[in-house]
Amino acid sequence: MEIHRATSGTISCTLSKDELSDTRSAWQKLFRTALLVREEIPGGVRLVVNDGSAEALRLLIEIERDCCRWITFELDGPTVAMTAERDGAETIRAMWVVDQAS
Repeated sequence: MEIHRATSGTISCTLSKDELSDTRSAWQKLFRTALLVREEIPGGVRLVVNDGSAEALRLLIEIERDCCRWITFELDGPTVAMTAERDGAETIRAMWVVDQAS
C-alpha cells in the first residue's frame, strides 16, 4: 500500500481550467468503464476499480497528489481511499461523484 499524506491544510487545486476539465473527463471515463465501488468513509471516500484499471487509477492519483496537496491518498492496487481533515472530507465527497448523464 502506498500512503501519501496531505502536505497542506488549505483546500485548493492548482490545475488550470483546461487541465481540470481534462482530469474530470478522465475520472468520469474511469467511473463509467471500471468503477466497482464508491463509498463514503470517515474523512472522505473509497473507490475501487476493476483490476485491469488499477494503472489508470494510479495515474489519476498522481495528478491529484500534485494538485490537491490537502488530501491524504492511500492507494492499494485498484483501491484508493482519499481523506482530509474538517471541510476537506465534504469537498472530497463532492468532487468524486459519478455523473449520471452519459
